[in-house]
Amino acid sequence: MKIKKTFLVFIVFLIFNLVCIKCEFKIKSSTIKQKSTGVLDGANINFGYIDVELDDDLYRYDPLGCPNFNCTSLAEDGDCTCDYTDMNECPRSFTNSKCINQCPEFATDSITPMCGNNKWATLTVGQEQHIFTSINGETMYFRYKANSKICQGILAVSYPIVGYFKGGIGSSPINQRELPSVNVQTYNIINICPTDNQPFSSHLSWTTDTYYITIVPVSEGNVTFSLRIQSGEIPPTPTTPITACTKNLSTHECLTDGESYRGYIDGPTYQYFTFQVTKPAYYILSAPRLEQDINIVISDDPKNIRPVFNHQPKWELAEESDDYVLIYFDQPTLLYIGLYCSYKTNYSFSMTSQGSYFSTKITSLPTNSGAYALTKSSRLILPDGSALSCPTWYLCSNLVNQYPLEDGNPLWPVPPYFLESPSYNSINYEDVFLANPIKPNSYQLSVILSLKTVSSLSTKIYYSIDVISKSSIEFLSTLFNSKGEPLRGITPIKQVELSTCNYTEFQSILSAIEKTQSILFSVTDLNSLNNWRYRLEALTIRDDWVGCSNQASSLLNTQIVSKNVTTTSCPYGLSNKDKSIDPCCNGSLSFFQCCIPKISPVSTIEFINTLDDKIEDQCSSFECTQSVLSEYYKSLSTSDDCTVPDYITRDLKLSVVETVRTCKVPNKILCDNDNDCKNSTGTKCDLFSRYCIPNIENTDKIYINCVLRNLSPSALYAFAQISPTSINDSLVESIYNQHIQDDCVSESFIDSDILRNSMVYNSTSIKFGRCYPPIVCLDSSCVLQHDICYDRFYTNYQEYQYPPIEFSCTKYGFCQVPVCNGPTDFKDSCAQTCNSISSFCGHCSSENQTFCHALNDFTDKATCTSSSACLLPNGRYQLGVTKEQCENLGECSNDCGFECTGFKGCIIESSHNQTDCLTHTGSVWNTNYEICTFTTNSQVNCSSSSYTWVDCPSNSPDECFGTTCSVYTIPCQTKDSCINDGGKCSDQYFFSQDSTPYYPNGVGKCVRGHFAYRAGFSPSCNFDSENDSPMGCFPNKPIYQSKKQCEDDGSKWWSISMNKTECLSKMGCKTLETNSDNLPFNFRFNEMDEQLCTGCFRSNNQWTQMFSWTEGHWIPGVFIENLNWIENNTFKSFSHPMKTFNHRSFFDSLMNSVDTLTADLLRSETFCRMERTQSNLNSISCSCSGGSNCFTESIPLVGQTKPCFGQSSTFNFDYGEIIFQSESIKQGCPILLVSQYSKEIFTSTAPESLPSNFVSYQVPEKYGVLNDKDAIVGILIGDGIYIKSQFSTINKFTICSIIPENKRSTSKFPVYDFASLKSTSNDDGGPNDDGELYILDVETFNKTGNDGSFMICSNFSGFDPKSSVQTFFPIIRVDGEWNDVSKQVFDKTTRGLLFTLATLYLLVGLWAMFQLGVVIFNQIRLSKFNFQLVNGLTFIVTIFILMRSLYFYILPNGHLAGNPTGDYILVILPTFIYFTAFTVIIVLWYVIVFLVLKKNRSAESLSKTVCKLILYINIIIYLLFIACCLVFTNTQSNPTNDCGSRIIIPAKSSIPQKAISITYAVIQALISIILGAAFVYLGRSLFFVMRNTRKALGESSINSSHHNRIFLLTLICSIGFILHCVFILVLVSGHSSIAFSFIGLIITEIVPALTILYCYDPFKKIQN
Repeated sequence: MKIKKTFLVFIVFLIFNLVCIKCEFKIKSSTIKQKSTGVLDGANINFGYIDVELDDDLYRYDPLGCPNFNCTSLAEDGDCTCDYTDMNECPRSFTNSKCINQCPEFATDSITPMCGNNKWATLTVGQEQHIFTSINGETMYFRYKANSKICQGILAVSYPIVGYFKGGIGSSPINQRELPSVNVQTYNIINICPTDNQPFSSHLSWTTDTYYITIVPVSEGNVTFSLRIQSGEIPPTPTTPITACTKNLSTHECLTDGESYRGYIDGPTYQYFTFQVTKPAYYILSAPRLEQDINIVISDDPKNIRPVFNHQPKWELAEESDDYVLIYFDQPTLLYIGLYCSYKTNYSFSMTSQGSYFSTKITSLPTNSGAYALTKSSRLILPDGSALSCPTWYLCSNLVNQYPLEDGNPLWPVPPYFLESPSYNSINYEDVFLANPIKPNSYQLSVILSLKTVSSLSTKIYYSIDVISKSSIEFLSTLFNSKGEPLRGITPIKQVELSTCNYTEFQSILSAIEKTQSILFSVTDLNSLNNWRYRLEALTIRDDWVGCSNQASSLLNTQIVSKNVTTTSCPYGLSNKDKSIDPCCNGSLSFFQCCIPKISPVSTIEFINTLDDKIEDQCSSFECTQSVLSEYYKSLSTSDDCTVPDYITRDLKLSVVETVRTCKVPNKILCDNDNDCKNSTGTKCDLFSRYCIPNIENTDKIYINCVLRNLSPSALYAFAQISPTSINDSLVESIYNQHIQDDCVSESFIDSDILRNSMVYNSTSIKFGRCYPPIVCLDSSCVLQHDICYDRFYTNYQEYQYPPIEFSCTKYGFCQVPVCNGPTDFKDSCAQTCNSISSFCGHCSSENQTFCHALNDFTDKATCTSSSACLLPNGRYQLGVTKEQCENLGECSNDCGFECTGFKGCIIESSHNQTDCLTHTGSVWNTNYEICTFTTNSQVNCSSSSYTWVDCPSNSPDECFGTTCSVYTIPCQTKDSCINDGGKCSDQYFFSQDSTPYYPNGVGKCVRGHFAYRAGFSPSCNFDSENDSPMGCFPNKPIYQSKKQCEDDGSKWWSISMNKTECLSKMGCKTLETNSDNLPFNFRFNEMDEQLCTGCFRSNNQWTQMFSWTEGHWIPGVFIENLNWIENNTFKSFSHPMKTFNHRSFFDSLMNSVDTLTADLLRSETFCRMERTQSNLNSISCSCSGGSNCFTESIPLVGQTKPCFGQSSTFNFDYGEIIFQSESIKQGCPILLVSQYSKEIFTSTAPESLPSNFVSYQVPEKYGVLNDKDAIVGILIGDGIYIKSQFSTINKFTICSIIPENKRSTSKFPVYDFASLKSTSNDDGGPNDDGELYILDVETFNKTGNDGSFMICSNFSGFDPKSSVQTFFPIIRVDGEWNDVSKQVFDKTTRGLLFTLATLYLLVGLWAMFQLGVVIFNQIRLSKFNFQLVNGLTFIVTIFILMRSLYFYILPNGHLAGNPTGDYILVILPTFIYFTAFTVIIVLWYVIVFLVLKKNRSAESLSKTVCKLILYINIIIYLLFIACCLVFTNTQSNPTNDCGSRIIIPAKSSIPQKAISITYAVIQALISIILGAAFVYLGRSLFFVMRNTRKALGESSINSSHHNRIFLLTLICSIGFILHCVFILVLVSGHSSIAFSFIGLIITEIVPALTILYCYDPFKKIQN
């Protein structure tokens, strides 16, 4: 039979598969892109974004999977069910005469009306209008009338659109099935089925009457959501018997299709089941939360028959409340199902193929809910076989479903990782300035590859992009196409590089960024600011932005290096088991251990240089792009320095809350007489209560004044726009009047302040006695005792108005004679009793304000007024004592210990009433204790009779259990005992029956440590049965009644403190509550020891006493000599309520002002992170992607700060900090904008000149700072800052600049200093780029930064009151009087050599002038002028020498620097004159050799020939000179500097100029070599001709001096010109020095000139 059944199943599946062989949801492609961005809280996150392209749109099926059920209460003969949906007729009347008025008026609590006064909307099945908006957080109510004619299952679908909500649904206004209340980021599905009404569940949710739905917004502002009702008829239980499911495994129960399985689990543990898929169908698993939440894991892998969470089950169901999933199967499959619960609970769940389902197109949903709806649809199979999944949004830790968009956005919805951060609580993302269309036929995912948070200080790498790109996506058959075909199967992923920069699209993104930034400047609300900041960051993850960013990064040459970094990040990989025992990895351990920063090797990217070849190939401006790339990398690598750590904003808020708490004035101040009240309330002492009569208005004003004076100056300015010096009574009065309200506080009664307008923080979900009772608080700074109920188990915590809104003040009052219950009495029940006492004898401290002592001993006025009494507290008195005796009487404000009192004797425990008791021999019914006692004084006799011996007085107070035993306080009998022993320990709170109603007063508690019941949550106590305390967890109801029982069970016995020493001896680690539903900034005690507690990194931990001790105060009697007869006593109604100060309003205003301060810090963080990066990236993308005018930004903003008068603060930026002292600001808290001023603006350059300079000017310092004499006396060593203030309100501040090691002081510039700009602003309020730097000459000091960097700092003050801008640059300068330093273009050695050259030239020149003088003298002496060519030669040499001398005298003073005219006249022209002189000689020799000596016919016209040759040669030389000068002058390089003010393009010679310079040098060299060769050839020829002639004619026929001078001239000039050629070539190569030029000029110019003058000396001619 079994074989036949299996065969039939096989045939069914085979036929189905053949029919639907083409029924597939096709996958076209799967790609992954890598994206990274910064987000809030200084985090940087790196994603892999997966896009799967499909052939159809995506749909999900919302399941209604009720188990089979036979409904027995259907309206077959007329509808008699209750309809509460009509607001005009609630409940609706019955039209059926058979129906009786059976609809209840109240819910099961007999208090809550079924109709109620709240407005509601009535829903219908499948209604079109399903979008609703809650205005300003108003709770919304809905109702739906069930169809009572069918067995109807209900499907409620709700999801958020704007904001988030929680709520519930059920058949009553109370005890509803809850929607998720903590993890509200979800697509909510609730099925309501008849099988949900289980006996163990407090939620009787299914009904044929009316369903109630409550939606409670949990986000600020308006909340928009969708709510729809669908229904389906539930299949009946089959009438024919069903074959029981096959139990495949002995360890697993089997489930039957359509049947509900009910069970019990003793959590935390798993229970396992199997389910056999037998037919192709849509299967729905339903696991409603009927008691505790249960979670489900499913596997179809025979190798994984016991699936558990986080270990690769295929399907995971882990919603906060109900769990449902619809899966399509078309193959026989055995499912292995694991059911898990953290606590003991009953449960019910089912698997059915007979349910209903309703199609929803994914792209019809809003972006956030569309992503939530995609959970449970796929998993990512990694190369190692492990898998990542996204079962529900809050558990999507690394793999996250994304809404299909054209430009995938992994930041919306907010990634689950960030949901715990308050910064993300109010994020409501939308694409405001740049649309991002829906992408049809697409399924998208994101994978978190790495994450860096400001707290961890390092990047945590989860996966590499290579690993993810080698992974596969497995679809889980939970999504479908438009034909109902499932999305299933496994598909590989292909990586796509975003490396192309589309500059047009980039500009669109940049425009949206700039528009967003403009809004950031004006937003002050913290939530709005975070919204805009988040939108800004999301723009930087657009594909085109990432592409341009990747392009810029590809131009950088970087390397990955390992650095040791102090970090709090988890050092272990995902699969490392050590993660579970490291508090930096396992958040649950943070309750017991600290995550202490440790030094770990971290891989970081290090910049080497720019890739110049790529820049040349891809970008339009090499120099500009190269410069900006360096800045771009720097801005990326230092962006973390911009982050405002979360502890700064946390501590800012905490300081305000602590100030408010500290300044709260106690409501009751003990007093003995009126003098005790003068300095506090300014009123009288109430002798009845012994408290000062309160003056509420005065007390509140003292409170306001205290708060204002203790707020930080920044918080004070944000709150009231004043400085601490402006606080006065008028301001206090003004603030008081701004926050007054009508109240129940009455001027007629001291204690009416207990009805003051306040609040109670509570949840309606909490049952009586489960947790500590709520207390009345004036505002949200209230200190609440931590308990299990704040550990996110209960929902609907909110601040409730107290007294309630419906409370009527006029119904209450008081009677001065304490004859009613007091202190506030109900008028109807107390007035008659009070009015019956028309007069009495006694004493009233204040008429109509206090209770009076009423002495019933005196009934007439005469006796009364003549009598005295000693008044004691609380209306007690004593007569017949003297004044001295009265002063010794009194009582203690607190007691002197505890004792166990009660019955002592034998008890018959089996008898519980008097009748049964008397049936026992020797028994007596004790009416005091309502017990049956056995008459005996012997414990032995009692025990032998099998009765119980009880001795309460012998028990210690902590073991004083039993119905006959009670713990009582021991009153202090004397003043001394009160002062020495009296007092109260705050631990009494935990031993009071008011706090722990199931325990008798004063008995001990058995405490144990905390346990991490739930992953991701702080350790807690057992939700079902325990309460929390500073000492640990203890049972909610007594289990252990002795210390021995407790300790035998491994726990610790805790007894009430009997004295001060015991009270204060209990120490613990006090820490801020996190992950809690408590009011903000409350504390609890964790389980760390002192060393761990105080050693925690950046925590608010404090090792302190767990409890406090209140000393006993002796309250003496007050003697009244004559009592008063008080008449006309009547009940006093609260008929004239006062206006009182609204503490809640005041506190909310304070916290709003703190949010404004926080907003300022976060705004500055965003600008600091974004401004330089986006500016640099824009320039790079423009330059390398075809843009124009790419480099225009000059002073990118690095941040904004808001220092305050009277407060110290520090503004940090990546290359320094600004420190503000308390007196830095004149008044208020002005906004300061701080921008980066690049030192590149002040680059010094020197243009090249035409001549081959004999000596190079000193290269000016690249970032030189000049004095008044234009001497470089310092250099910039870092970028400057430009500070623009909102007002001219700066007195002084300290600036510190980080100085890299290669920029520190040198021997030339040994002194650190700062410089500023003489011209600091232009017409637009910005700085002038051409402003001159000047040295501030300030005293500096060194400082070490937090990261160990070296900083120089200086204090600045005395600013120009007319200027709102300041600029500061760090510099190093010369020592001493820097302003007296003259400009020096050469060093001392060079100057000395130059002056030596000038003097040598001058001496030669003087000799030449002397020779010319002799020639002139001789010519004048002769009657006829006889000019000779030699005389002209001497004249030319003289001009050349003198010009050289003049040049070298002028040159050292720097007057010729940058003066081309001077170069032409004093350098170039003399050189050509120099050539002219020697060409004269060469021509003369040429004529002599070739014309005269060779007896050429033209020798007759020798003079004419010589002149022509000289003229022609020099015309050619000077034409070359003129041509070179003109070409060089007219081809100057005028480079286009499109770098803005980021960098100065060096003034370089143009290519034609370089060519002319080389040509000029070559011409000189050629002329020199030609002249040298000519001297060698002609001189040699002339020398040998003369020598031969002399030999032929005899030695005396030719003067030997001519022969010698020809030889000398030939030797010197030939060598000189040949060396001159070399000299010129060396000069033009740039490898010369002053020493080389000095020697070279002497050899090549001075010596040849001297030789000419020597050889053609006119004296020798005269002598000859």
